[in-house]
Amino acid sequence: MNAKNLIGGFIVGAALGAAAGLLLAPASGEKTRRNLAKGSQKVKKNVVDYVEGSIESLRGQVNRRIDQITGRAKDGVNYAADKAESVIGAGASSAANVANAANKARNHG
Repeated sequence: MNAKNLIGGFIVGAALGAAAGLLLAPASGEKTRRNLAKGSQKVKKNVVDYVEGSIESLRGQVNRRIDQITGRAKDGVNYAADKAESVIGAGASSAANVANAANKARNHG
């Protein structure tokens, strides 16, 4: 069981326990309704806080993953650019060698 399920279960259990206590306790109808309203507001706040925390956690995980993917993409682009420069350099060097060989052939021929 992960922490999120445990916390969620705790919140639901607390809400059910509070509701059962209010309903079974001897109090007037008006006081019970007031207590139920206060209890439901507390539960609502706890649930909202829990959901907002979960959303923030998920947002952080998504942003970290996006950063990882972006970093890998940049690394791939840089690698490809380095390889292209290397191939271009090798091609230029080969073209220069061919030109030199052609000039030598003309001069000796």
